[in-house]
Amino acid sequence: MLHKAGLVAWLLTLAIGPYALPAACTASDALKTYTHSRAGIEEQFADVLAVVRTGDEGAIRMALDTLGIPDAKGWIVAHFSAKDVTQEVTSYAEGLKKFQSHVWWVTGNFGKNPDFALKVEDSPVATQLSGVGFESLVPRPKDEVKVETFRFTPSASDPKLGPPSWVSSFIYLDGRFRMIGGTYPFWAEGLNATRGPMSLPPALIRGRTVQAAAFRKDAKGDGIDGIVHIKVDVGHDGKIKKMKVLSGDAEFIEDAKEYLQNAEFPRLPDDPRLSNAKLEWDMEVVFFAHK
Repeated sequence: MLHKAGLVAWLLTLAIGPYALPAACTASDALKTYTHSRAGIEEQFADVLAVVRTGDEGAIRMALDTLGIPDAKGWIVAHFSAKDVTQEVTSYAEGLKKFQSHVWWVTGNFGKNPDFALKVEDSPVATQLSGVGFESLVPRPKDEVKVETFRFTPSASDPKLGPPSWVSSFIYLDGRFRMIGGTYPFWAEGLNATRGPMSLPPALIRGRTVQAAAFRKDAKGDGIDGIVHIKVDVGHDGKIKKMKVLSGDAEFIEDAKEYLQNAEFPRLPDDPRLSNAKLEWDMEVVFFAHK
């Protein structure tokens, strides 16, 4: 079985060392291909599990590398604008290493059970990026990239070993499924926050797009003309009770306050246990440049 010291050392390398993209096609890439189907990805991960069970760390790393895009930098150069390549190469390397670490950890721990397997199910693909507000700033491929999303559920579960399932997205390339992100692909990982309950939809104020989200730290430039930070006290009915301007561009402050005052925040359930709950958020209101 996998030596704990070896796993810890590898994880430390991920945490403190430079992120390295997988080399263009290892020997393992050429050995086996999988059908472009749910059964195919299930078989691919079953083969990774079999390698992890050998305890051969070199073979395990090679198997995990086949879950990434061969020549990832070349793939990114081909699909993204030149100005985004450096950022996206780094984002992909970071995301891939985290994914490989998670797969190794799950299979190394649950895999001790001889009956363990990973059940794979189709999962909805995330909604495409919007062309307005925060999402308009997210780099995106120049052409269509077919992203497929799957939910992985261990057949053996243990509350001590974390969540029973997870979602990852892939592309199918050279006969294998290649990790491309979590619920969202690597170029849009930040949407976990901007599509969450602590963000507000974009609106048009005096011909300019405005959008707010909690606890963001953006900077002017690259499509952003103005930023105002406001602390809000939200009532249980989802309406703002008080606002305090913390910082921002003076010319945008009144519009920012108007935008927040008209916003609908999440309501609290009618539950006596929440009667004294306070909803205080630091909101960043962004004014986007005219296109």
